[in-house]
Amino acid sequence: MYSEFGQLVLNSLGAVLLGIAVLVASSLIAGYRDFSRDDMLQFALSVIGCVLIVMGLLGCCMVVAAPVSPILVVIGPFVIAELVSKRHRARQQALLWVLAAAAERYIPLVPAVEAFARQGRGWFAQRVRWLAGSLADGVALPDALGQIRGLIHRETLPILCVGHASGALAAALRQAATIRQSRNRQWLMLAGKIEYLCAVVCVGVSIMTFVMMKIVPEFYKIFTDFDAELPRLTVALIDVSSFLIEDFIFPPLLLVVLLLLIICLDLRFTGWICWAGLPGFHWIALRFQSAGILEALALAAGQRYPLYQAIDVLSRTHHLTLVRRRLHKALRDTQAGTDWCDSLRRQGLIRAADRAVLQAAQRAGNLPWALQEMADSSRRRLGYRLYALVQLAYPPVIIALGAMVMFFVVGLFIPLIRLVQTLT
Repeated sequence: MYSEFGQLVLNSLGAVLLGIAVLVASSLIAGYRDFSRDDMLQFALSVIGCVLIVMGLLGCCMVVAAPVSPILVVIGPFVIAELVSKRHRARQQALLWVLAAAAERYIPLVPAVEAFARQGRGWFAQRVRWLAGSLADGVALPDALGQIRGLIHRETLPILCVGHASGALAAALRQAATIRQSRNRQWLMLAGKIEYLCAVVCVGVSIMTFVMMKIVPEFYKIFTDFDAELPRLTVALIDVSSFLIEDFIFPPLLLVVLLLLIICLDLRFTGWICWAGLPGFHWIALRFQSAGILEALALAAGQRYPLYQAIDVLSRTHHLTLVRRRLHKALRDTQAGTDWCDSLRRQGLIRAADRAVLQAAQRAGNLPWALQEMADSSRRRLGYRLYALVQLAYPPVIIALGAMVMFFVVGLFIPLIRLVQTLT
């Protein structure tokens, strides 16, 4: 037994060392002056190295903490993914602040970006070097950031395009960095609560599935051997277990759904997917993106840039097809003579109350302030509503889990008392 554990430890450490060697080889292959975007070899080596390191660390954890190794196998990848995504978001935020500081102080962007790239390593630093090369070739900053994925969150790109078109790139960069920082705190707290609730349900369902598959059949077999009569509650527990395990796929289906939800939340907050890519979440995408559209329009209005031109820029650069189509329709209505507020309202991008406030602010001459306030208000309302829904989901889920635990405990404990009484 000890030799098997020793062999597993050696294999795990070997996987970690091999993964580190693969990452080092990937860094050596990546040339400092290579600005190509199609370096698939480096990407493949980076993925293989990270996978080897993660698998090796999980193997070591399974040896050290063998009793809880199944839980580590389930939770470990999500914890590692969250740490990696948090580090990635921090690097994206730092890049935005560097670009904003350079633009505000009229520092050339290419030296600033190259200096930032020299401070780091890995694929992110390589992409920052590609960004410096694109800027040196004369590509505009928003276009370069849109071509090289992973440097900024896709949701910050539209406001940068509007800022570049309106001549307020420095203000757009600072606003994007500030908004992204505050948005991360709000939405990460919400995602943490949802993931915690999903994790609790996953662990509870896993334990109950094990009890239904292993413990309950053994109980039934023991009482059958002793010709003892089972209590009604235990009979009901056996029937429920037989239905869920043999005739229904509810436990594994629920586990798969919850794990997919956790994965989608992680991918959403790392920027790989958006709300519109999740089934049934289109309304969140529209409400969430409407705040970003209002912020971009506020920046354009502050520069006295025509709003129909800002809508045109947004309709060409927004990352969501759903929003781009609605912006195109709103732009056509605006060019046909319809008020821009009515056009956005007709496409469902703003609410009726927002339209009334914006029209009044336009007549009063404080439109930039009103647009920014409506954007902040829209984002706060959406955050409060989602937070309230999550908070409302906590009591019934916890009560349901508690009721299931009581059902299992009582159903398995009562027959033990009866069996002891029968034997004595």
